[in-house]
Amino acid sequence: MSYQKQIMQAGITAYLIHVKGRVQGVGFRPFVYRLAHRLKLAGYVYNQPDGVMIHIEGFDFQCMKFFELLKTNAPLGAVIKRINKEKAGIEKPDSFKILPSKTNISAITEICPDIAICPDCLEELYGNNRRNHYPFINCTNCGPRFTLIDDFPYDRHNTTMHEFDMCNNCESEYFNPMNRRFHAQPTSCPSCGPVYTFLYNDIELNDFSLIIRQIGNQINQGKVLALKGLGGYNLVCDARNPDAVAELRLFKHREKKPFAVMFRSLEHLKKYTRITDIEEEVLISWRRPIVILEGIAEKTLPKGITTGLNSVGAFLPYLPLHHLLFDEVETDAIVVTSGNESDIPILYTEVMAKQAFQNISGGILMNNRKIARRADDSVVKVIDNAICIMRRARGYAPDPVDLNFNVDGIFATGAELSNCFCIGKEKQGIFSQHIGDLKNADTYNFFAENIQEFSRMYRFKPQHVVCDMHPDYLSTQYARELRLPFTTVQHHHAHIASVMAEYGINDQVLGISYDGTGYGTDGNIWGSELLLADFKSFERLSHFEYIPLPGGDMATMEPWRSGLAYLYHVYGNDLQILTIPFIRSIDLSKAKKIISAIDKGINSPLCCSAGRLFDAVSAILTLCIESNYHAEAPMRLENKLESKITASYSFSLGTIISFSQTIREIVDDILSGVSTTEMATKFHNTIATAAARQIQIASEQTGVRKVVITGGTFQNRYLTEKLLHLLRQMNLESYYPREIPFNDGGIALGQLAVAAHKM
Repeated sequence: MSYQKQIMQAGITAYLIHVKGRVQGVGFRPFVYRLAHRLKLAGYVYNQPDGVMIHIEGFDFQCMKFFELLKTNAPLGAVIKRINKEKAGIEKPDSFKILPSKTNISAITEICPDIAICPDCLEELYGNNRRNHYPFINCTNCGPRFTLIDDFPYDRHNTTMHEFDMCNNCESEYFNPMNRRFHAQPTSCPSCGPVYTFLYNDIELNDFSLIIRQIGNQINQGKVLALKGLGGYNLVCDARNPDAVAELRLFKHREKKPFAVMFRSLEHLKKYTRITDIEEEVLISWRRPIVILEGIAEKTLPKGITTGLNSVGAFLPYLPLHHLLFDEVETDAIVVTSGNESDIPILYTEVMAKQAFQNISGGILMNNRKIARRADDSVVKVIDNAICIMRRARGYAPDPVDLNFNVDGIFATGAELSNCFCIGKEKQGIFSQHIGDLKNADTYNFFAENIQEFSRMYRFKPQHVVCDMHPDYLSTQYARELRLPFTTVQHHHAHIASVMAEYGINDQVLGISYDGTGYGTDGNIWGSELLLADFKSFERLSHFEYIPLPGGDMATMEPWRSGLAYLYHVYGNDLQILTIPFIRSIDLSKAKKIISAIDKGINSPLCCSAGRLFDAVSAILTLCIESNYHAEAPMRLENKLESKITASYSFSLGTIISFSQTIREIVDDILSGVSTTEMATKFHNTIATAAARQIQIASEQTGVRKVVITGGTFQNRYLTEKLLHLLRQMNLESYYPREIPFNDGGIALGQLAVAAHKM
């Protein structure tokens, strides 16, 4: 049928459309405007706090085409969750327009994460135009969002850009619906936007062309600098310069924890290691996280970067500043790490920077665009050919997790380590960015401040609070101090419920949760749990054998304590005659005191944690006697693996799983001169086999065939992929976290889910 006949047979109709999801800060309104003009539709579009409203009028076939393209052609950063449309009254507008935002409702839409510089802006950065080499270049398809927004709706006056009045040129772009900077809230140029200031050697530079050249010189000379980024300050230096890396470690008081490295380009990164297609995909994505890559040879980077590990956190430039910086430096790899001392939150104000970095060798690069809220770089790892989040921050926060049940008004405080909290809005769990270890006073203050910020921005007033069962967690104490109705959730039940919530699983599962610590219902330290669970309750089916943990929390930083405890459990006083290097490496007087404390039950809580078993074996193999950072001992054990080795050790299987025979066989292997690589791999194979057998027996007994795998121990790629392979051989359905971390950064969602079902 011809176009004219369609028009003759069709009547004018009108629709009111409400689009929900991530549709603000991503160029959605100009996209709608251009689409409507292309289809010759009249009407209007505007933002309101809970999404985008569209009114269209035209022939019905035009409207149907509009609905189709609205879904398929949306901007890159947009995520359309729901489109509600209904017939509307004919208003006879003379064209299609973009109207001012409306603010008179309490519901809110999603906040867009920060987006890496887009190809158009990158091309413009080097073009012959007024934004040539302008370090704050952005458009509706890229730039700061989460770290910029102060309130809803996402309009310029509700961002930290409200302090900068646009020049005539920027204003004309901002108000032109056909321009890619139409309502790009951070839009600016050298005439009207933020500016950088560089402080070094009592000199202040304000000319950016001189600044970027001087920064390049400082890095080339091996200096360490503090640079203001999207969500806070970063410390940077030449990753190829061992002296610069050593200076950075001294400055951060960070002796061994590996540094993340930013590479000049994907092509340059590939010179250092092989990457898979999915790793490449996430490296170049608009989220630009740090990706944990294996196979980085120490000879290609100084030992001070990886400190003996064969993996590195690698990422690519995501700010215009990063690209301009690489133009000035000789190296193709730069350390980019959080601007702070270890274990405190990233610093994000100029006052903080001047105080903390006044003695830094290379200088401080500041700018006058305020950061609304701090955010570290996100960290991901590819496991089982899927992108799994290890640290959820820039580029991912505050993306919500969509749920199939209502959690409105519930506030989950999360864990003590790797804290992220979570608020419930209707059927969404909205995670904070990574907070950190709440035992640190600065981090706890960040936690409390961020809760207030999220509550204000998301119009959230908690009606019910949920927390970990551990009575001494600061997150638990915070929950109690709110004096609201509250629920406590066992740590590993929360881990498992998080994954169930992510995948929309409502029936019972077998949940296997291995981690470092979690307060158990019997008052002991759990961490090797197989639970039969749904959202409301769980039954503990099996776990590792309890072993006294001498020194309690001290054992996490002194793995030799766990090693000694396991050897004493297996050999008793005979361990003193063992001639393995581990026994010779520990102080004899200390060892006797520890054994005495175990015998007398002094500060030696019972523990069945998988994490502490990994610590013990790492120490016994003398890979990590004392730990300099969280999970160093298991990481060094994982670092020794060889996938071609398929052998494993013996263990005793039952409701309680004993690895006493495993320890004996490891000691025998040490005395026989077996390589550390073979022993480490055999141990990993043993744990995977034990976990699979735990699950197989439970599945046969219960008939449950859905298996959830979670907990920080399963951040170990080899272990998780080995277990998944074994479970698939049994035809069991396996689920593991992807949108949330395996570690404690993910449990707030499980807390939220359990509370919602118990209320």
